Amino acid sequence: MATPAAQNAANPAPAPTEHKLVKFHLEGHFHYTFTVDLELDLADPKLDKKFNLEGVPLVGKWQCGFRSSDNGSIRVQVWHGFLPVGIWGARSTVLLEIFSVKGSQAECVDSSKWQPRPNPSLNSQSSKSFTHYYLTIKPEMLTRAAEAFEDDLKVHRTYRVTFSIDSGGAEPPQMLLNRLPALELSTPHKSVRFFFPQHEAALWAESRFLSQSSPYFKTLLSSAFAEAVSVLSKRPKTRRGSATAAAADARAQDFDDSDDETDELYFQAHPPSQHERDELQHSYKEIKIAKTAFTTYRAVLAYLRTGFIAFAPLSSTFSSENDPDGPTRRSRIEGAVSSDPTLPYPASPKSTFRLAHLLELAVLQHLCLTNLSKQLTSESATYELFSDTSICYDAWRKVVLDFIVEHYNAVTSSVSWKAETAKVRRDEITGAAPIMLELLELRAAKTGASPMGSPTLADSASPTITSQHEESLPIHGSHVQLREGRQTGIHAENATQ
Repeated sequence: MATPAAQNAANPAPAPTEHKLVKFHLEGHFHYTFTVDLELDLADPKLDKKFNLEGVPLVGKWQCGFRSSDNGSIRVQVWHGFLPVGIWGARSTVLLEIFSVKGSQAECVDSSKWQPRPNPSLNSQSSKSFTHYYLTIKPEMLTRAAEAFEDDLKVHRTYRVTFSIDSGGAEPPQMLLNRLPALELSTPHKSVRFFFPQHEAALWAESRFLSQSSPYFKTLLSSAFAEAVSVLSKRPKTRRGSATAAAADARAQDFDDSDDETDELYFQAHPPSQHERDELQHSYKEIKIAKTAFTTYRAVLAYLRTGFIAFAPLSSTFSSENDPDGPTRRSRIEGAVSSDPTLPYPASPKSTFRLAHLLELAVLQHLCLTNLSKQLTSESATYELFSDTSICYDAWRKVVLDFIVEHYNAVTSSVSWKAETAKVRRDEITGAAPIMLELLELRAAKTGASPMGSPTLADSASPTITSQHEESLPIHGSHVQLREGRQTGIHAENATQ
């Protein structure tokens, strides 16, 4: 008979395994899998453990638990908490698997699959969704898995839990965003870090995903612009990226950016420390973003994986002079995110357009221009006409010019027109002269008159009454009313090819 020492030598105690999320895998928009490695004694008759699963980017409060019963079976549970019924898809499937792991080998102990249905499904007793999934491992299943490794169940300690969701196919873009609202904030096994030094905050993405989504990212990540960073121990939170990594910044020059105000609002509610991971045990490429707003970048990254983006009101559509007691842009954004603060905050279509132009995202540029055309008013059009973005980007300026030509009398009799054209006469707006000439030529083409006979800056057109139109647009599931005379809401846009 072998001595205890000999038995221990034959079955050495396994190295300690930390209870942690080790992998989250996203396939397209429709299949999600996360894997958890755990160190457990499943032969313990008093086993009753529950672990918080930090870093799962799926919406919910995720936990995993093991509890033994009197008959020797083990109940394995994965909790997600209360969620909207069917948020993972009306015909989604869920698969829960338990593996015994030894080195690079894994032996399936047990699994359970929930066939196509709305998941999470409705609990008829509570009229809410079920909060967890579970399976029961019978004693003989544990013994069989241990024998596959020629191991002793009383000694074996390493197990793996895999939880998979297949949503069953194409779904509305906003549903995808609601399901994975914070994927860009999650660090596990992401290969690219966008670092925002002004806020000491970061966004994360996969290099392959970025390269497939944007021709610009494909070139950038294959070059030396994005700094390769190897992190094998604790990293100071104040670590700065290389200056060469700033090439993915849309604001090579200083534009007025209303998303800076949204950043202020966001980081008041979500301190930057929530975005930093003290320990990142993997290598990644870092891109420093010094001038593009965090809000803009997060909204665009979320758009790339879902096709959905919510646009904020343009600052030019709010005038304290015309309505000092009216709502502000800030209050509109606060109202829009109050229902679900985990979602990306609405981004300025102007800021988004500049970034989309840099990243060569033609469809997103089109969405921004469409949103601009919806937001323009007789008062805001002049401000937009002489904005930095209008001066620098022909496509943006064309939308504004077309609106002004169409609503010429109303625009040229507005307070903003008189104020801005006075600045033009004083040569206070760089690049304004070619824009005014372009406007006069377009106006002449529409009226059939000579450009030289068109109204000048000093001319005052008689006011006209224009018809108002009303449109209902979603704000993360709710609706607000928009009127041409004054923009008051958040626009949500879906990409369509």
